[in-house]
Amino acid sequence: MSLKKKLLSIKSNDFEAPPNAFELALEMTSSIGSPDPQLRDELIYSVFSKWILDGVLSPKEMSKLLTIILNDQHLFYRIGETGTDSVFTRSFSVLLIPLILIAHKNNPFLKGEEILQIKENLFKYIAQEIDLRGYVDGKGWAHATAHAADALDDLAQCLEIEKADLQKILDVVRVKITVTQTTYLHEEDERMVTAVLSVLNREVFTSDEIDLWIKSFFDQLDDDFSIGSYAQKINVKNFFRSLYYRLHEQGKYPTIIQTLFNLSKYS
Repeated sequence: MSLKKKLLSIKSNDFEAPPNAFELALEMTSSIGSPDPQLRDELIYSVFSKWILDGVLSPKEMSKLLTIILNDQHLFYRIGETGTDSVFTRSFSVLLIPLILIAHKNNPFLKGEEILQIKENLFKYIAQEIDLRGYVDGKGWAHATAHAADALDDLAQCLEIEKADLQKILDVVRVKITVTQTTYLHEEDERMVTAVLSVLNREVFTSDEIDLWIKSFFDQLDDDFSIGSYAQKINVKNFFRSLYYRLHEQGKYPTIIQTLFNLSKYS
């Protein structure tokens, strides 16, 4: 029976895990980047989400899974390519990181060195990923930037992550928002804002420090009138708008809200 048929059967049976669940999980990692959106997204990711969050996979099995998805055949598979199907392997490998981190938050099992591996590999991946497509016709979501943002969000919530690493998350967000290759169209800004809010909710930064970080976006802006510069300004504008409204909804950080309001020429 094909993997797709196996997973369709599992999904139709309310995701009930078979006795060989981890063996099947390993098979799923081999097809995690399938260009078939039903297999990749609706089945493989959905089954992983259900099994990881429901505790079907043991801590030892999740640690093994983590080692696999962080390797060169998954998170870094043909990194540096753009416009090819390899992005699906990378972007859906990074999407398993939040699931594992959520499981760890609910019932800690990751060792310190595993958190370190996640952190270092995630930062490295985001810096090297250049395929920024959102939705790909006929093949579904690539959405590497949004998926990476989801991983940053849950990484920021890990109590093992200290202020220097939280600052790195903010810096990574700034770099990814100020790209010139594309104008984000699929709410990548919202997903990045969610990660930023998780950083702020750790309450280790002063309002002045966050103000400086916000203003530092302007140091990254190109001054020419190229299409890349235009895309960059749109991305920053949309990100600032999203951050402003999300902070306003929370009713917290009035100084930061005022800073964003004062930068209204980009909002």
